[in-house]
Amino acid sequence: MASVTAGVHIDADTELSFRSHPDENRIVLKLGELGNNVAVFLPRAEIDRLAGVLANARESLSVPLAAAS
Repeated sequence: MASVTAGVHIDADTELSFRSHPDENRIVLKLGELGNNVAVFLPRAEIDRLAGVLANARESLSVPLAAAS
């Protein structure tokens, strides 16, 4: 098994999309435009887990800097 680490900066112009594969109970989340994107393959259960991590990340930005450390 190979692994790859990729960094993606998302801003207001970054294309965000997904392709659903209901027969396989998963989606492909695409960050960026065709030819210059990252695809994340997510089974249904992992979609909820990713949403939870993103919600926690957003909340951490509301915590005062001194309390966050």
